[in-house]
Amino acid sequence: MKALRKSAVPPLTVRGIAEALGMPFGTYSSYETPSRYKKGELPLDLTRRIAAVLARHNVDPAEVMKLAGLNEGEVEPEARAIEAAKPLVQYVTMAVALPSEDALADMFQSLLALVPADATKAEAARILAQRLPAGFAAIGPVALDQGKAPVIAPAEAAQSLATDRP
Repeated sequence: MKALRKSAVPPLTVRGIAEALGMPFGTYSSYETPSRYKKGELPLDLTRRIAAVLARHNVDPAEVMKLAGLNEGEVEPEARAIEAAKPLVQYVTMAVALPSEDALADMFQSLLALVPADATKAEAARILAQRLPAGFAAIGPVALDQGKAPVIAPAEAAQSLATDRP
């Protein structure tokens, strides 16, 4: 079980998987510690929950389901069900360097210009969501200077949609 947890991308800590499962750290930890958990297999319900968490981190649910002592014929349907239940969106935490407030304001002005005056809020939201990636691309790359705040990269950056300047 520990090897599967560590093979997750990104790897999960014991504390991290315990939180994802909604159980106390010590409780989960005991399942990974052979001297504390003496049974040969994990409970099926717990194994399903662990497989679902690890599936979101690119670990094959079939490998996890084997920890419940299932045979190959039993593992595959369980793994398929877990894969089918995976959320369509996965959330990750990462550091992001955003352009300056002025550059963002210019980008949003140009995006808002694409929204018809009679659009509903839902239509406006859809248009803005569809255009946001292009808006960021038009601002250009953010250059990180060692030890300084992020700045928009100079001349090689793409032109802003709203002001037609770097």
